[in-house]
Amino acid sequence: MARESDTTNAAVAHTLEASRAGWARAGLEVLAILAIFAAAGAWPVPDVNETAYLTKARHYANAAWGNGDFFLETPDAHGVFYLLMGPLAAAVSLEQAAWIGRWLGWLALASGFRWATLPLLAQAWPRILAAALFSLALRHTTAAGEWVIGGCESKVFAWALVLVAIGEIGWGRFVSAWLSLGAATALHAIVGGWGLVALVMSWCGNFLASRSNGDSGALPAAPKNAPLVSVVLVAAGLLLAAAGVVPALGLSSGADAAMRAAAAKIHVVERLSHHLLLRTFADGMVARHLLAILLWWFVRVRRPAVSPPEQAARKRVDRFILASLLISLTGVAISLLEPFAANVAYSVLRFYWFRLADVLVPFGLATAAAAVLADNAAIGGLVSARPAVVRAVFALLLCLDLARESRHWPLPGRTALTARSDTKVDALAWRDICDWVAANTPADANFLTPRGAASFTWWTGRREVVGWKNSPQDARSLVEWRQRFVDCFARDGSFANMERSTAALGADRLTTVAEKYDATHAIIPVDVPGVDTLPFERLHANHGYAVYRLK
Repeated sequence: MARESDTTNAAVAHTLEASRAGWARAGLEVLAILAIFAAAGAWPVPDVNETAYLTKARHYANAAWGNGDFFLETPDAHGVFYLLMGPLAAAVSLEQAAWIGRWLGWLALASGFRWATLPLLAQAWPRILAAALFSLALRHTTAAGEWVIGGCESKVFAWALVLVAIGEIGWGRFVSAWLSLGAATALHAIVGGWGLVALVMSWCGNFLASRSNGDSGALPAAPKNAPLVSVVLVAAGLLLAAAGVVPALGLSSGADAAMRAAAAKIHVVERLSHHLLLRTFADGMVARHLLAILLWWFVRVRRPAVSPPEQAARKRVDRFILASLLISLTGVAISLLEPFAANVAYSVLRFYWFRLADVLVPFGLATAAAAVLADNAAIGGLVSARPAVVRAVFALLLCLDLARESRHWPLPGRTALTARSDTKVDALAWRDICDWVAANTPADANFLTPRGAASFTWWTGRREVVGWKNSPQDARSLVEWRQRFVDCFARDGSFANMERSTAALGADRLTTVAEKYDATHAIIPVDVPGVDTLPFERLHANHGYAVYRLK
């Protein structure tokens, strides 16, 4: 008996040791992927969209901060994110909240990416290679400019949950993938919502394939209690998704049909056309995206042969990617309706039809390429060079990409870097003027700011009449946002001919706007014609901007 007990204890100890070693290897792998993602996303604070998301989060947790600001008090489209991030944003500085949120987001993405690639790539180093390729492809092969690795905002965490769902799809666990995508939808209705649509489409394709010819991509046999568990998980996924979808649907409440149509046009044509309206996409982006799709298809058929379970996982994930492409193709068809039924097209195009494929195509390309690079025979079928040489060349190219990305890392001593949110202003002068405003103006002051300013509320905590990046999500507020923008900057009532400062439109216009929107102060570029003759008290100035008291 003693010998049997000793044997059992030894077996248990060996199992625990192996488990700890496995967790350690997984942790190191996640850290490696985390470093790759952080390299691509470590821009100076505040980054694009952080000025909107984190100020909203702080105001959500502390309504006294930014009280009365037009944008901060518009209805929230990402309430779950604000609920989770708000206490942090209110407890520490916004810069600290951004960095903490970034690292949490990158960690979530790294963990999700590893999980997504586990059923597709058996070894750790191809998964790490795939992460580097994914980071590179995300920056250069999207059609609509979608990004995943970057600043702290709700969609970063939503995309991490989409990656988890991809891993579940690979394993054939569609119900748990549904649950993960429901959580993603709670955080970001568009990101997770399109994932749910693609999941249903890919599940149908998987089911039809298994029924027609006994495809190895068929669903695995379910345990006896699976129906009850599945019902519970599906219901939980729906409830989670509702937490994101219901508030999003409520953004049009209280607006009549004409206002909803006007808001849709503003959203699609004037504010976010570079993400939503196909004809306005930046030159070359659609072509690069199509080339990436062709390259993915070419590489995927040259992946080395694997075991039936791994082959089944590949087919399931491929169907999910193909579903995202069908969604994008539908967006293309809707875009073609614009000349004939513009209002109908705009009302539908505002749902970001190209977003999911913008991410899944780079994912498919990265994992397929990594699978080929991990196999000597597959490399030999493409090039005559030695596999080790080919891998070394790819590693060198990825290291060069990493070195190029390192130019924007905000390392100690790098004082000349500019946050992407401040690329439209003189960054140093702008930060100096914001610091002065924060220290020397009343907490309830309301400012007219230059058209290119994005980080005013972030640095000052003061109200702002209107800002380009701080555009509301609900129909009524979006229409008002446009009117504010036209009043402050437009010469002819359109977005086509705008000045960079209200002061450029003259002292009378500045006075009228200030009275209409209860603006107490203005920040005006010092090189605006006629700025020295304005009939207002100048409180402070530097080489780029001046602060005026309007009331």
